[in-house]
Amino acid sequence: MKRRSESAFGLHFDFHASPAPGLVVGATLREEDIREICRLIKPDFIQIDCKGHPGWASYPTELENAMPAFAFDTLALWRRVTKEEGVALYLHYSGVIDARFCANHPEEAIVGADGKPSGNVVRTAGHYADMLLIPQLKELAGKYGADGVWVDGECWGTTVDYHPDTVAAFERERGIDLSGKLPVSKADPYYEEYREFCRELFRRYVRHYVDEVHREYPDFQIASNWAYTDHMPEAVSANVDFLSGDFNPGNSFNAARYAGRAIAQQNRTWDLMAWNFRSNHSDLHLSGVPKHPVQIMQEAAAVLAVGGGFQNYITQYKDGSPRMEQIRLMKPVADFVRARQPFCFRWKAEHNAVILLSTHDRALHEGGLYGRGGYERTVGLTALFCDAGVPVEIASEHTLRGACAKFGLIAVPELKYGLDDGMKAELLRYAENGGSLLLTGPFTCRFFADAIPGLVIDEKDRENEQRWLTVDGVHTGILKNAHEISAPDSQTAAKIGDAEREITLPGAVIVPYGKGRIALVPADVGTQYGACAQYILRDLLRKLAEKLFEPTVKIEAALGLLEVGVLEEDGRRAVQLVNANGAHASREVATEDFIPPILDVTLSIKAEKKPRGLILQPEGRELAFNWKDGKITVEIPRVDLYEIIEIR
Repeated sequence: MKRRSESAFGLHFDFHASPAPGLVVGATLREEDIREICRLIKPDFIQIDCKGHPGWASYPTELENAMPAFAFDTLALWRRVTKEEGVALYLHYSGVIDARFCANHPEEAIVGADGKPSGNVVRTAGHYADMLLIPQLKELAGKYGADGVWVDGECWGTTVDYHPDTVAAFERERGIDLSGKLPVSKADPYYEEYREFCRELFRRYVRHYVDEVHREYPDFQIASNWAYTDHMPEAVSANVDFLSGDFNPGNSFNAARYAGRAIAQQNRTWDLMAWNFRSNHSDLHLSGVPKHPVQIMQEAAAVLAVGGGFQNYITQYKDGSPRMEQIRLMKPVADFVRARQPFCFRWKAEHNAVILLSTHDRALHEGGLYGRGGYERTVGLTALFCDAGVPVEIASEHTLRGACAKFGLIAVPELKYGLDDGMKAELLRYAENGGSLLLTGPFTCRFFADAIPGLVIDEKDRENEQRWLTVDGVHTGILKNAHEISAPDSQTAAKIGDAEREITLPGAVIVPYGKGRIALVPADVGTQYGACAQYILRDLLRKLAEKLFEPTVKIEAALGLLEVGVLEEDGRRAVQLVNANGAHASREVATEDFIPPILDVTLSIKAEKKPRGLILQPEGRELAFNWKDGKITVEIPRVDLYEIIEIR
C-alpha cells in the first residue's frame, strides 16, 4: 500500500456519527461495495469516518465513546477489504471539536470570557489528549492496522481559553500578573500575548499526541486538518506526516488555487480535499447539491497544477455505508488525475511572482486563533493573478525571509495591521537591490509610504465611495475606496475619477526605488476582484506585471481565462495550463456540466537551450514550436480543462 507521500488521489467519506432512534451502524454496509470502490476507482487511499464532531466513535471501540448499536465491526471490514485490494486506509477523527467529551467532562472544555465552558471545544492544555485522543489513535493503529488519521476540527476549531488553569499557566510562564483582569479585547493589556500563548498551547497539543502515537506506532501517518496551511501559515513545528485541508464547498475552485499555493510553500507531503457537493446555495438555501464530475476535475486541476495530491469528499449514509451512486461518478475524475499525475505530482514551482500571506498581520487580525477570517484580499488577489495569466506562488514570512531574491515580483495585498519591522525592511532591500514590489490597498500603500520620498496618497475617507477606473484610456471599471496617489518620477499605470469625463487622477503608479521598482495601487483590488470580478483589473495586473518583471512563461494570446505556471522535478520542466472559466463564485450556479474551453492559445516560454521536443500531455501529442533568443513560442488551439506541456 502506498504511503501518503506516494498518494496522488484518494476518496474521503464521513458522516459524523450521532445516535438516532433505530440507527444501527453498518446495517446496510456491504463488502462488495467496498471492493467495487477499490477496483473501479482505484484510489491510492480511502479515508472513512471514525469519530466526528458530535464525539461518537462510528466503530465498536473499546473506549467509552462507541455508538450505541452496530451490526458488526464495520472498521474491521473496511480494513480487511482495503488491505486485500492494496488500498491504504485512513480515518477521519475529530480532535479539538468533541461535543460528547465536553458534555461528559465539562472541566476539560475551553472556558469563555464569561466563565462558561464550551459545549464542543476541548482544552488543548487539558487532559483530553491523554484521556481519549491518544488511546483511540493507538487503538486504530494497533488493533485495526489503519495506515493513518486525518484529524479534523483542529486549528480552526480551537479558540482562546480562559480556564483558570490556563490563565495561571500564562502568568507563570510569561512572568505576568493579570491581577484578575482577563485580556478579552484589544483594549486590554496582554491581549495579543495571551492569544499567542493559546496558539502555543495548540502547537504543544499537536506535538504531544503526534509524538506519543509515533513512539509506539512510527509508521502510523498523522495530519492535523489545516495545520500549517493558509489557516495557520507558520513553520511546521510538529512531526506530522502530511498536511491537508478541505476547501470551501462554495467557491471551491478559487479556494483551491489559494490554499494549494499556501500549503505548497511548506515543502511537505500535502493534499487538499474537494467536497463533491455545494451547500446553502442561493436564496433557496439548497443543501448538498452534488457537483458534476467536470467541476470536480477542474478543482482537482487547481491542486495538481501546483504539485499537490487530491482527494474528494462524499458523505456516508447515517449507518456508515457508502453512497455508491455518487462514488461511481468518480471514475472519470480518477482517470483525469491519473493521466496527469506523471507530469505534476510532487513537482515544485519555478519561481516567478509571489504573494505574501503575512503570519504577523493574520495573527493580529484573525478573530479566533487560527482560521480564514480577513483572507478575502489574498484569496481574491490570487485569483486575479491566476486569471490574468501571471504565474504566482504564496509565501509567508518564514519561507520568504532570506529568499526574496528568488522571485521576480513580490506582491503584498491589503494589510490590516502591517508587517513586523524586519519583514518590511527586507522587502524594501529587495526592491533597492533590483527587485519589484507590488503593493495593493490603501493601508498597505500608506504602511510603506515613509520609505518613498515625496509619495502622496489622498487621505480622504473613501470607504463607501466608488470611482471610475481607466487603464490605457479605457474606462470600463469601477473601484471602491480608491485613492489618488503621486510621487516624484513615478509612472502612472491607471487613472481614477469621480465621473466618467473626469478620469484624470493617478490611481496606480510605479516608482523607481534603488535598482528596482515599487508599484502602488491604493485600492483593495484583491477583495474587490474576489467579490466582483472585472476584466479591467486583469488588464491592470497584466500591465503592471509586464513593467515589473519577465515571467518564465507568458500568455501572448488566449480566448478565455487561462492559468499558467511551470513545475520542475529533477531537471524536467512542465508548463501547467488550467482552464479557469466558470461561475465558481456564483451563488446562483450550483452545478456546471460544461466549462467553456480556452481557445487559440499562444505561449512564450523561457528556455536556455532549444528543447528536443514539446509534448502536450496527457494526450502525448508532439507540438510544433519555434525557439529563438532563449524563448520558445508555441500555439495550442484548445485547452478543455487541464493540459500540460512537457518540455524535453
